[in-house]
Amino acid sequence: MAIVNENKLLRENSIKIVGKLTDAQVTNGNRKDNGQGYISVDATIVSQINGVSNEYKVNFYTSQLTKDGKQSKLYDSYSKLPEMVGRKVEIDGEIRENRYYSTNLNQLISTQLLAGKFVKGVVETAIDTATFVVGGFLVKTPVERRNKKDEVYRYDVTLGQSNYAGNGMSMITLHINPDHAEIVRAVEGMYGVGDTIQFTGSLVFKTEVVTVEDENTAFGAPVTKTYTNRQSNFYIEGGSNPLSDERAYSSDVVKTLIDAYKANDVKLQNASVSSAPVVNAAPAVNAAPVVTKRQTSLI
Repeated sequence: MAIVNENKLLRENSIKIVGKLTDAQVTNGNRKDNGQGYISVDATIVSQINGVSNEYKVNFYTSQLTKDGKQSKLYDSYSKLPEMVGRKVEIDGEIRENRYYSTNLNQLISTQLLAGKFVKGVVETAIDTATFVVGGFLVKTPVERRNKKDEVYRYDVTLGQSNYAGNGMSMITLHINPDHAEIVRAVEGMYGVGDTIQFTGSLVFKTEVVTVEDENTAFGAPVTKTYTNRQSNFYIEGGSNPLSDERAYSSDVVKTLIDAYKANDVKLQNASVSSAPVVNAAPAVNAAPVVTKRQTSLI
């Protein structure tokens, strides 16, 4: 069931990254559904921001031909990405949800990818940056994330966005740095689930090598272990007032989208377990609850 005036709903989703292109791995192939050629490029961009090195993995994908059968300009642009390795570039794209069912873990998994669309070379003196703008309706209010030491290392805030057809949605999880308690208070105090809002912020993707010594050493030199710690944070830095105009998601629209999201989860699970030795019954699709300000989550 499509939503009336779905194209007016707030669905802002954009990223901008400026940094040095350090790698571009190209894959060419043909789609299974129509045989049309495609190109996929896994690019790595390194940005020096506030004295910290950030590494971004960005995927570029497009078909070789446009809908009218002409050669895609994006296809040609992506084909030349390896030639730009070592140069500073500017990338525009979006945050994309990748949701799938894991038969090993017996649960649905949701990850977030950086999907590039446009890329161009810039002067070496261009200031490195990595920012996002995301708008939709609030699915989950801030949720604490704690490490093994029971320390809060992050707060997760989830937004929902309608697709352009109005018959499905994706969810994007943004983060709050626990050092910024004022942002946590603002998000918790200003917004309720179902509110239509827009957030701006920074992509902080730090990679650090950590060396840990074995604390259970009785004598002699302690055994050391080295591992790479990768942090991918979508830190919220600003937010709009709740919207009430034609871009706002009504409670009926929210319910329709949540129901569609849950129904798609059932399809993902059924498709994954259909060939497994043991097939678990698919979970029932429960109707989305009536939105109230006291709720903390719609899922």
